[in-house]
Amino acid sequence: MRKTHSPQGFQYFMKRRYEQRFPKFKFQEPVETYGLMPKITPNQNLRTENIQNNSAEYILPHLQKRMANSQSKEKNDDSCILIGNTLKSLERRVLKPRISYQPEIPSNKYIKSRSKSIKKQPKFDGIYFEGEKYCQEIEFQEKYANIRQYYNYINISNGIFIKSTVNYYKANVSKSNNGQLVKTLLKQRWWWLIVENDKENVNFLWESSRNDNYIITMPCSEQVDNNYNFNISKDIQDIPIDSHPYAKLLPKNLVIQMNQQEKHIGKLNKLLNYEQCVQFCNNVRTYEITSSTKIHNHIQNNTHLGSKKNLFLNLKKYYELNSQNVFEFLPLTYHIKNKFDLENYLIENFSAKKIWIVKPGELTNRGHGIQIFQNINEVNFFLKGNHQHKNGLSKTFIVQQYITNPLLYNQRKFDIRCFILFTGINGQQKGYWYQDGYIRTSSKEFNLNNLSNKMIHLTNDAVQKYSEDYGKFEKGNKISFEEFKKFITPEKFNQVYQRMKQIAFDQFQAVAELLDPLKRENTFELFGLDFMIDDSYNTWLIETNTNPCLEQTGPLLTGFMPQLIDNLLKLVIDPLYPPPQFYNSKKFVYECLNNKFELIYDSSKMKLNRKNVTIDNEL
Repeated sequence: MRKTHSPQGFQYFMKRRYEQRFPKFKFQEPVETYGLMPKITPNQNLRTENIQNNSAEYILPHLQKRMANSQSKEKNDDSCILIGNTLKSLERRVLKPRISYQPEIPSNKYIKSRSKSIKKQPKFDGIYFEGEKYCQEIEFQEKYANIRQYYNYINISNGIFIKSTVNYYKANVSKSNNGQLVKTLLKQRWWWLIVENDKENVNFLWESSRNDNYIITMPCSEQVDNNYNFNISKDIQDIPIDSHPYAKLLPKNLVIQMNQQEKHIGKLNKLLNYEQCVQFCNNVRTYEITSSTKIHNHIQNNTHLGSKKNLFLNLKKYYELNSQNVFEFLPLTYHIKNKFDLENYLIENFSAKKIWIVKPGELTNRGHGIQIFQNINEVNFFLKGNHQHKNGLSKTFIVQQYITNPLLYNQRKFDIRCFILFTGINGQQKGYWYQDGYIRTSSKEFNLNNLSNKMIHLTNDAVQKYSEDYGKFEKGNKISFEEFKKFITPEKFNQVYQRMKQIAFDQFQAVAELLDPLKRENTFELFGLDFMIDDSYNTWLIETNTNPCLEQTGPLLTGFMPQLIDNLLKLVIDPLYPPPQFYNSKKFVYECLNNKFELIYDSSKMKLNRKNVTIDNEL
């Protein structure tokens, strides 16, 4: 026999399994026998049962009922058991252990009362939007919730919660400056309808130049420059947020609040309704989007950055107020608007042997009207001529010292094209820096002996595309940031990149009180910035353009431009004009919500004085 221990600490006896059953004998099993005994009946197969002791002090409470049932069955059983070749009773052997293994079991009454006091929370099943209309697949629910949450985050940063009252919107897009690309991206958004002739009764007007007639129909925002107070506690304000996907797109305090929101379990980890938005920010208001809600891709007073004279004057004033020299960021510059300015310029530079570049002071781009002169006498002769606009007003000019020691790319001149975005939504004005750009190269080797050849000195696409060597050295005369980084080393590139980003921020600061002075409800503008680097790696701002070229010239821009415009639409248009509620995965336009725009300026953090700001009607 084999000795084993039961959970109660008693020894059991295992009997041999070849027992036989004889009906004519009757043997009453000892009451106090312990062990596992095989038992066979006519109507049952071979099985084993626990035969327990009747003694109540050694029996667990939950086994008492079971033992009573087994004894009642034995009374009606007329079978006997033969063990080996003899009929005998097995003597009981009780072995009391030194340590008791019997656990303390609480009463059933206590267990029931405790189970009633604990309410189990139902496990989140991944369904954010319930109802028969919505697809109940987990993947669809997660993607749709992410899109709605992204829209709410962007809108909260502007102090609004969008309530759309229409199912589709109308847009008019001009054909110039690759308007077809904008049309294609808008058509992918199935809730937008492109119209051709009507410019007045549309929600979105995209044109290459500012349309003042459309802007004046847009209402002014009643909101002031509020410093939105996001509801965060002081103990979490220093939490690192760089790892969050929207860390560079939204204000820091909002991102901190988002991190706390996403730690919740179930539906609460997504920002999907107005009540949750109010908990984020106290000043959020409901904003209804109707068929008459308008937005334009140009802003009033955009010439304060777009025209070369205003850019120079605004930056000069800004840097002087901050005890800085503007010519540490811009080349030596003069604004010539009359003969007195010309005389002062001539006196200051009479003996200087410098090469000068002359540009129209008003709103021009793409290389129009730019002249390069060998000396000051040539500049004087050109400026004394009669230069007038079509309306009869005299033109003004920017005279700038030409950078004679530029950093060259394979012996050819280049400049750097970057982008910034200004948005004015609900009276909240923000400035964004686009984290990507490209290099524009010239088609001819750099040479100061031939200043009249624009293919050497001007890198604009509008100029270089007429060169016989266009695309000979680089496809489309373009180089990506990654290629340029390898050319000048990552350390030098980072130095130049941070300098360009700082100058972009200074531009927003310099014109903070001038851009969009009436604070139209919905407006934005994309600006193109041109920088140059000299052979000492000093970075210079050359100009800022209100209508940057969006043409897809070359394979690099074939992928760059659609991503730029799509990121712009995701940031400005989609949150403000969201799609109506849709119910299946076929309606998804995009799943990736990453964006290369980075927030660098926020008017809610500044005290601005917008009094006595004139409206610029210059086109």
